[in-house]
Amino acid sequence: MSSEYRCTLEDLLIIDFETTCEENVFDHPVEIIQIGVVVLNIKDKVIQQQSFKLQREDIVFDKLVKPVVNPILSQHCIELTGIQQNDVDKAETFSVVYQHFLAWLKEHKFDERKFAFVCDGRQDMWRLAQYQFLLIKENFPAIFRQWINMNKIFQDVAKEKYLSIAGRSNLQKMSNFFEIEFEGHAHNAIDDVKFLAKVTKKILDTGRFVNVNETLNCISGWRNVPENVDPNWKSDMHKTHKVIARVLPLASVKRRRAYDPAEDYGICLFCKKSTIDTCVGGVHKQYPADLYSQIKEPFDFATVAGLKRE
Repeated sequence: MSSEYRCTLEDLLIIDFETTCEENVFDHPVEIIQIGVVVLNIKDKVIQQQSFKLQREDIVFDKLVKPVVNPILSQHCIELTGIQQNDVDKAETFSVVYQHFLAWLKEHKFDERKFAFVCDGRQDMWRLAQYQFLLIKENFPAIFRQWINMNKIFQDVAKEKYLSIAGRSNLQKMSNFFEIEFEGHAHNAIDDVKFLAKVTKKILDTGRFVNVNETLNCISGWRNVPENVDPNWKSDMHKTHKVIARVLPLASVKRRRAYDPAEDYGICLFCKKSTIDTCVGGVHKQYPADLYSQIKEPFDFATVAGLKRE
């Protein structure tokens, strides 16, 4: 075990979003209904939500969010997340909860240039957070423009064993590979992040270098290649995500060089402009007109967020 973690950041904020959903409806205009965050402190090498390890056991953020576009949760969503209708009815809307989150970051003195978010994949930032800010018509925050995709690091650790690991989700595969029991309700944000924090700590304990490995860019080369849309794209989650990857303004891109928080935070890797006040993700610089021309049926995900030009 390494005496110090190989990480250039002061804190890793393990984050997860849960959203509205419909069973087998992949064109659903998702809204965030829960935000969960726990903190892994790099210097002290502790997960700061486990009271038996901590001086500060309050460093956890767990808030439900009231959806607006589809205020009534589907039965599938309730069963999947364990979140009840009356609980989101009593919650505040995303805009208000996000302000609570910013206040929480400030209260605990988290410097945005000295922490990074950790996710179990790219979905939370690329698809869920980006779409939520489009729904409320606000610029996409710089703090969400770069993150650590822990599943990418996990795949590199597992190597050739990855494909044979049992489990339908990233977290299930991690649980089986590292022999870490998942506690709580799967697809509940706070239970997911508590588990992912343990995985992240285990990887750091081995001496593995952990750093930001994905970012959102205003332009990506692969989006210049024409996309042939499968006529049955809505019935397949992966095909739907291929379409969504074209219609969202910002593209998820793997970093090719090491992330330096002092120099790289808040800078778009493509245009080299600030993601705080210049490259804010509000303008689609690679508008997929060819893709929209192939889609004749209603496209709820794009229409609700105002992504289609009339």
